[in-house]
Amino acid sequence: MRISVVIPTYNAGADFPVLLQRLREQKPAPPDEIVVIDSGSRDYTCKLARDSGARVIEWKERFNHGVTRDAGIAASTGEIVLLTVQDAQPVGIDWLARITSHFSDPAVAGVSTRQVPPADGPLELKIKAQLEAQEGMTRVSLAQHPDYARYTPAQRLQLYRFDNVCSALRRSVWEKIPFGPCRYAEDLLWARRVLEAGHTIVRDPSAPVIHAHRRSFLYEFRRGILDAWVLDEAFGYRYRLADKLNRARVAGSAKGMPRPSFSARCSALKTYSAHVLARSFYGGCRIFKPLGGEALLGRVTAGI
Repeated sequence: MRISVVIPTYNAGADFPVLLQRLREQKPAPPDEIVVIDSGSRDYTCKLARDSGARVIEWKERFNHGVTRDAGIAASTGEIVLLTVQDAQPVGIDWLARITSHFSDPAVAGVSTRQVPPADGPLELKIKAQLEAQEGMTRVSLAQHPDYARYTPAQRLQLYRFDNVCSALRRSVWEKIPFGPCRYAEDLLWARRVLEAGHTIVRDPSAPVIHAHRRSFLYEFRRGILDAWVLDEAFGYRYRLADKLNRARVAGSAKGMPRPSFSARCSALKTYSAHVLARSFYGGCRIFKPLGGEALLGRVTAGI
């Protein structure tokens, strides 16, 4: 099967050449093509991409998580299209082969994997990665869930987990079910539609990418509001304030998890606190939606 890699970019930075190099090093063969869809970079992103042999699409419209990715996929030619981001780094030279091997099963429409932080990455991301590693590989189809219609939003959301930081999809399925216009969570929305159309998605944690960000308290607060807003509006899912802290407690006590340093715990607490505060803020805006709560949410999350 012909394999394409599509990467949305904007001022990609120091990790981008590493990604391109690791794609070229994949065994038994690198991808057949790399398509970079760039949203007006002012640095050397486009030159680096072209020098590496990638095809560059200069995207003139405003970036949209769904539409921009659809344009990149449309410009590619592979039967299997792998999506990743400009600052992800594949782990292992057989990373591409492991992900795409699942498409030998014609029922599989998409495959996603997990993100792992670098050794000096944020504790909260290490906790998340540990929990995902413990879950192992999963195949999800609604044929396995005859009571799906009666599932709660939280139960359904567990089925839709699909992550475009590193995912792959079958072109023939995407042609019928594109991402479409979407400000956020385009991967989860696509997974829902694909599953409800009768396809299978796979989560394979054995082929991770290294990916992490250190963000300010304010950014995490705004991002937490957007998370809560989109998951409520699109899926009817409401966060419980203790969810994230409970996951941290469970993972932190897991076997093999080294005791984090005091500074790492403080940093993680900052992030968790930002998200808990964000969910409280969102709840207040939801209550006062008729009085302008939704407009306030839009202003606070603009640009995220």
